[in-house]
Amino acid sequence: MTPPPLGPPYRIVTPNVVLRCFEPGDAPAVQRLLAESLEHLRPWIGGAEEPKPLADKLREVREWRAYFDLDRAWNWAVVGADDGELAGAIVLNRPTPNPATLDTGGWVGSSRARRGFQTDAASAVARVAFDVLGATRLQAATDPANERSNALMRKLGFTHEATTRHLVAGQRNDELVWSILLDEWPGTFAAQVASEARAFDALGNRMF
Repeated sequence: MTPPPLGPPYRIVTPNVVLRCFEPGDAPAVQRLLAESLEHLRPWIGGAEEPKPLADKLREVREWRAYFDLDRAWNWAVVGADDGELAGAIVLNRPTPNPATLDTGGWVGSSRARRGFQTDAASAVARVAFDVLGATRLQAATDPANERSNALMRKLGFTHEATTRHLVAGQRNDELVWSILLDEWPGTFAAQVASEARAFDALGNRMF
């Protein structure tokens, strides 16, 4: 008898990308990809702090993996399915004490943009949120000026439910809040894309 899967998935395979846990050895590749993509990413991910020294990036990547293993947050490396090269990252975490709500966000380097990587990755982790981690609400936040991310949210089936207003160092830094509810999930484009994904737990057991 096949043992029940032990979640969360440590590896997810889609037609375009493979999502896998970060390893400390990924630190140089993460540092290099962020440096190459800084102009592309700076407005959306706080890129003013990048590129970080390798020692700091190694500490950060080790923290991502530690949090994953402790079920505090799940941060996957996004790598190309064809070449295994690092393309970006995507995360799921619990922003509030309510375990039924999960938050997601991610990025892809400029050299891998517009190749469907974010669509595959975001769809796959949405399926993890609902089918594996028991979420009833998945949310994401974007910058109002980030047209690509906002278009992706609409394409995947997220609903824009609010605009939260912020003032940071005297500058407006608002966010758009998007969400999918469990009963909406089966009818979304993201669910359609994620139907092709395969997920495996830490022991290699198939989860979906």
